[in-house]
Amino acid sequence: MLRWFGLFALGALLFWGGCTFALTLEVHLKEVVTVFGETLVLGDVAEISYPDPYWEDALRKLSLGVLPPPGNERTITPREIYTRIVERGVPGLDYIYFSGASAVRVRTEGVILPKEAIAEKIRAALQERFPQAERIEVTLLEEREVAFPSAAFAVILPATVKPWGTQRAVLVDVTETYKREVRFMPSVYRSVVRAARNLAPGETLREGDVTIRLEPLSPENEKALGNLDAVLGRSLRRVVRAGDVVVSSSLARDVLVKRGDLVTLVAQYKGIVVTTAGKARGEGGLGDRIVVENLSSRKRMEGIIVDERTVQVIVQ
Repeated sequence: MLRWFGLFALGALLFWGGCTFALTLEVHLKEVVTVFGETLVLGDVAEISYPDPYWEDALRKLSLGVLPPPGNERTITPREIYTRIVERGVPGLDYIYFSGASAVRVRTEGVILPKEAIAEKIRAALQERFPQAERIEVTLLEEREVAFPSAAFAVILPATVKPWGTQRAVLVDVTETYKREVRFMPSVYRSVVRAARNLAPGETLREGDVTIRLEPLSPENEKALGNLDAVLGRSLRRVVRAGDVVVSSSLARDVLVKRGDLVTLVAQYKGIVVTTAGKARGEGGLGDRIVVENLSSRKRMEGIIVDERTVQVIVQ
């Protein structure tokens, strides 16, 4: 290995406020290094020694600029290192002593991940997160190529990922030692039910009253119903204008229990369950509270509709 020794004097320009001590930085250059990442630091290409431990660590992390794409090389010279150290402004530094190679050949390892492969992995992860989706499209928003240690990687989506807008995903290598965040724009399509005309409260929905179409999800339609079978034959509880989405809260609940129906009353208290015959004195759907009457005692009380024949009595 070609060895050479150089000594650069920084002189009095590096002294502030009458500093009277002088420190020497020793930089031993490597001949060839192979690294992976986006930026190169001094510690990648040289072994350094400096009397001040804090600044020794800081200089090891001194940036030498951006690495070339994987499979390419870059040459680092002592003059380039010297210039960056001077620009850093290390207090007390008087001399930089270079040894080792006359220049460092830096080889960049890793691969460039195809954007199509990244988008497909993100799409598959979104499909698991949004199983109701009928189609998913992903647009990567990364301008630069994505360098990675190897071609094998996994995608992690945050718990808060949404099916619209700018989102982020984390790419993880197979050893789980390297992570890279990427930005993307998803389009998650599913069927959405909308009103075909202005609909009034109390109307029973028939074919032609509503339409269904495939749409990308958005804050405006995320709660829309996506199945005509869940809408047709149901009555409305409020106005729905033409073009508006139809949501569950727009529909009146199905009446499971009507006034006068005979039902089974179920009361539970501290593990004890008692059943008796009763009669509904109101009507409602699943989960609604109604008044019921105990046929034996003629006592009236409140209960919650469990199904079309059962009411859970509320025990005080």
